[in-house]
Amino acid sequence: MKLKKSAALILAASFILGTAACSSSSSEAQTETESETAQPLTIAESDTETEAPTETETAADDAIPEGMMRSYLTGELVDEEVGSLKPFAIMINNHTDALPMSGVSQAEIIYEAEVEGGITRLMAIFQDIEDVEKIGSVRSARHYYLDFAHDNEAIYCHYGWSQYAQNRIQSEGIKTMNGLTLGDGTVYYRSSDRVAPHNVYTSGERLISGAESLGISREYPEGYTGRFTFNTEDTKPEGETADSIYIALASNVRFEYNAEDGLYYRYQHGYEHCDRENGDQLAFKNVIVQFVDMWTISSYGHQDMTLNGEGSGYYFTDGVAVPVTWKRADNSDYTMYYDSDGNEITLNTGKTMFEIIRSSVNVSYE
Repeated sequence: MKLKKSAALILAASFILGTAACSSSSSEAQTETESETAQPLTIAESDTETEAPTETETAADDAIPEGMMRSYLTGELVDEEVGSLKPFAIMINNHTDALPMSGVSQAEIIYEAEVEGGITRLMAIFQDIEDVEKIGSVRSARHYYLDFAHDNEAIYCHYGWSQYAQNRIQSEGIKTMNGLTLGDGTVYYRSSDRVAPHNVYTSGERLISGAESLGISREYPEGYTGRFTFNTEDTKPEGETADSIYIALASNVRFEYNAEDGLYYRYQHGYEHCDRENGDQLAFKNVIVQFVDMWTISSYGHQDMTLNGEGSGYYFTDGVAVPVTWKRADNSDYTMYYDSDGNEITLNTGKTMFEIIRSSVNVSYE
């Protein structure tokens, strides 16, 4: 699907930047059909041209200080004791009753995809997590988020599961951190200021301790070098202007580019998307849109999507839109992104937001 400019952007542009305070209120009603416990069903799973970065820009940095490395997630310099550890991928509630979220501004990567009823959930990926004091609220697993976690060699963390996620986790022997099976309150806990199911939280210390107690290794696979290549100097690619991005999901997602710091700031439900704990608005150096085929697979509205094969998408960075093709051979492979010449894209250093959306969803930019 080709991105095109449309009247939807006029609506998105009507919001005045910088005036909306962090807020969990919204006039948009949403309903959620899924219970945190697994249903007693066993259902089979259906399962513009870029400017090539110079060799200098993408070459290994010989000046990396001792004890430091480039993060596999962001390309930024981090302590080896942090960057050499597998990250945690945490299912985050995006229901309006659960906003604002906690801790998400400190995630290195965030994914968004639809679940039942057209609403979305996020998956926040944290590597430098030890000092993140509150994360959530945490919700239940969906089977395709396992693929997103795998793409980043991350430990999948959730509270409950759909029957499809349960089937896949158990049949494939995937080690996850499920709050329903842990059950002792040491990894996840319920807060008193929100009602269930919107009140499950965790922290960096709890997740680290929980992984150790469950025997879940944080070691990367032998020989792992990361999924992406990063520019060591900021590189603005050739492409169409994309200072504003609008994605017509139920949460009315919008990104606004700030040329002063080179970041895309995220909005949803007509408000700045902010972190409850520190008040920071979510901001990203890169935004990747991946179009997928999606369809309903249960009477509860559970979704499935095509994540193997190839499809279209866009890479947004530095106020520019670059058309890309995504490819993944099978579930053991990683999803990769290529420009119109067939070259693997090179990301600018910093945080990345992945929007995994059905092909029929309108995306506009200008």
